[in-house]
Amino acid sequence: MATLLYNIGQLVTVAAEGQPVKAGEAMQELGIRSDAAMLFAERILWIGTLEEARALQGQGKLHWDTAVDAKGRVVVPGFVDSHTHALFAGSRLQEFLLRLRGYSYQQIAAAGGGIWATVQAVRAASLEQLLQAAQPLLQSALHHGTTTIEIKSGYGLDLESELKMLRAIQELRRMLPLRIVATFLGAHAIPPEYATQRHRYVELLCKEMIPAVAAEGLAEYCDVFADEGYFTLHEAEQILSTAQQYGLGLRLHADELSPFGAAELAARLGARSADHLLYISDAGIEALRRSGTIATLLPGTAYTLGLPYAPARRLIAAGVPVALATDCNPGSCLCENMQMVLSLACQQMRMLPAEALTAATLNGAAALDRSAELGSLEVGKLADFLVLRLSDFAEMVYHFGVNHVAEVWIGGERVWSAPEL
Repeated sequence: MATLLYNIGQLVTVAAEGQPVKAGEAMQELGIRSDAAMLFAERILWIGTLEEARALQGQGKLHWDTAVDAKGRVVVPGFVDSHTHALFAGSRLQEFLLRLRGYSYQQIAAAGGGIWATVQAVRAASLEQLLQAAQPLLQSALHHGTTTIEIKSGYGLDLESELKMLRAIQELRRMLPLRIVATFLGAHAIPPEYATQRHRYVELLCKEMIPAVAAEGLAEYCDVFADEGYFTLHEAEQILSTAQQYGLGLRLHADELSPFGAAELAARLGARSADHLLYISDAGIEALRRSGTIATLLPGTAYTLGLPYAPARRLIAAGVPVALATDCNPGSCLCENMQMVLSLACQQMRMLPAEALTAATLNGAAALDRSAELGSLEVGKLADFLVLRLSDFAEMVYHFGVNHVAEVWIGGERVWSAPEL
């Protein structure tokens, strides 16, 4: 069934014109149309004005089954949240309160909190309990404008629990209208039972976990947390090279806690995305530029942990493609709201609103190898978009802390509408 959405006050297409990603000054080019109309079914069929649509209809060149009034509002591509840990069990509220008292992320982890606290909760939880915990969070992400979301495992850290998480992600894909991409993150941390024999855990990852994940087709990507106190560069390369052999794409938690050289490793291995990058070096920036690896920045985590923000302006000036994501997780960023991430990116990392929107849509899709289908509103692409209660998209950044989404459309179907105010 074809739908004509008309009376669009501002249609922000983020038009890529065949390019898979935008970098540098191109991130400011949004292809904005005023007083626009868009015809779509599952995919976008035509873009123009209402007058043009009626003329073409009269000539028998356009047809629609229903027409929807956008009421002069803003329409943008659906957000692509390309880095989350949104499947977990338990709460880490007490850690949050400890951080307010001055304890660092590393101090909390050393005392048995951090990732390990969530691992214990996930190991104890059933698959059904994981699904029950994830659904409200993911529904909230959808209501705030996320239409495609990446979800990592990484809170199991043993074969059985990691597979349980990935199977739960598969089930969530069937239960929710969101487009969901799964990443295997068995290398999130060294579990305590392997603290004195970490080489054995790396061996377990490479010889048992990755083959099992690949055999069931449970994940599209493999990720590693390479940083001080977590996995070494040598271990990360061993794990990612194994994942590559099994057909998994590569992602990397890089230079979040120290200038570790993980961005350079991501570039050398051809990873699709290097994420966090709070302490990336000049050499790391140049390596990403040369490789085309996308720099996925997660300002919500820096905000929560009180850490320096990633150098977005340096990355953009260097020509590195930049994406934005929530890093939604129970410990260092319990936020599923991409609108808040855009506001943080602009106000704390000095990104321009146009750059931030590009980073949260087209470049986020590129970070998941989906920009040929998603991330911009162009003829032939999937009709995933938001109707915002705004007259200018930049108001989303200016008026922060509230939900501006009026409607969420995925694949040409309206999957959520906010109550009228």
